[in-house]
Amino acid sequence: MPTYVHWQNGAWRFKTPKHLLPYVPERKTWIRLGVDKQEALKEYAKLMGNLSNESAMSKLFNRYEAEVIPTKAPRTQRDNKKELKNLRSVFGNMHPVEITTMHCQQYLDIRGQSSKTQANHEIALLSHIFRKAMQWGIVDRNPVRGVEKHKVKARDRNPEHWEIDLFLSVASPFIQAWVDFKLMTGLRQGDILAMKVDILRADGIWGRASKTGKRYFVEMDSELKAAINALMACNRVQGLTVVCNRSGQPLTEDAFRNRWQDAMNKALADTDLSERFTEHDLRARYATDLDEQGGDVQESLQHGDRRTSDTYIRHKRPSRITVLSRKKSGQ
Repeated sequence: MPTYVHWQNGAWRFKTPKHLLPYVPERKTWIRLGVDKQEALKEYAKLMGNLSNESAMSKLFNRYEAEVIPTKAPRTQRDNKKELKNLRSVFGNMHPVEITTMHCQQYLDIRGQSSKTQANHEIALLSHIFRKAMQWGIVDRNPVRGVEKHKVKARDRNPEHWEIDLFLSVASPFIQAWVDFKLMTGLRQGDILAMKVDILRADGIWGRASKTGKRYFVEMDSELKAAINALMACNRVQGLTVVCNRSGQPLTEDAFRNRWQDAMNKALADTDLSERFTEHDLRARYATDLDEQGGDVQESLQHGDRRTSDTYIRHKRPSRITVLSRKKSGQ
């Protein structure tokens, strides 16, 4: 819930900060929003719209953040909030009706100079914000329509097993255990970091994907159990999650990224490994190996669309060319 919204006396209530007290009727410190979470968020958005001196576009961002983002998957919520911060810095002081397709295209082009992929994500979010604004009666058009997104080449790095072995030869015990577990399960980085000990059962791992909210089950065997034990053995203090920091708290994505980069830099410097690969590339390695063994890649990667699964396979290995006979007629 937003910063100033708390559960108090059987309902969600807004605790008015001092700087907004002069604008609140009767200078109420606590304002009741409702019992239902979604209704409370809507009331909060209306309240902030009435109390805020911000521009109409900033109020639109506030409402979208309060009403729409909380309905999305946890990982999408985190990504949207980061993307929204960048959009606010450019469009926050404007009015929705002032924003044109030209403005949106310029944003995409300039933002794309640092990251084409992130620029595409942010402009897609802006488009959805305007679609919601049309439904709310704030605007009658979506200025993002007509914007040409960047063409981003699909990542096709698929580390070979010998490259992974070189990387592991100089990696820490934690990274070694992580890679083993990743190549066995293909689980997303966020799901491994968030994995709680209490979802580990004798028959397997019973979890829920943070990106999609779908349940998944990984059947347990002796090799997988050994990999999990190796991961947990790296924890100085065992907390509620399988992977912990030194204090026993869940390891953050930034902390993991630092550990991975340290291992990769060492491998590039001390071994014959010549090209980097990311932790995410291991998911492609898993998908390709699974496909070659006849497994169901779409189900194992928890994708709703087979085409999404194909991007992890089709572009990760050479096309197989069928050899035709060169026998001439009459022979």
